[in-house]
Amino acid sequence: MKRLRIILLPLLVALALALALPTFGDDDRRHDHDAPWPEDWATEFESLKQHDFRVLPLKRAVEIAGERFRGRLIAARIVPPRPDERARGVILVHELRLLTPKRDVLMIRLDAHSGDFLEVAGAGLTDARRKDDKP
Repeated sequence: MKRLRIILLPLLVALALALALPTFGDDDRRHDHDAPWPEDWATEFESLKQHDFRVLPLKRAVEIAGERFRGRLIAARIVPPRPDERARGVILVHELRLLTPKRDVLMIRLDAHSGDFLEVAGAGLTDARRKDDKP
């Protein structure tokens, strides 16, 4: 019986992991409802073929946000630009969420190429802003 447990336990764990993890097949397209990806990715990212385009590292994006706002990073992702951002020439966006010292959450959108602030939203925005920041 003990030998059977030794054999079955890893199999059950593997089965549980396989069922819990999402699968991404050709027909299973998962989209973020806040920032939908176009169906044809190739045309959307043609501008990435530019030789001078480089994605700002996440570490640097967090530093840029930290220079202006106090808080701890709780989430980060790269998303496509919104239509108004795309019209301004933005190709990719770093979307960061910071937990402020007063426990508010800030959502910060940065241009993933230049590091420019695109949007900052959330409760406690004024309290989280660093006072030593010069305009």
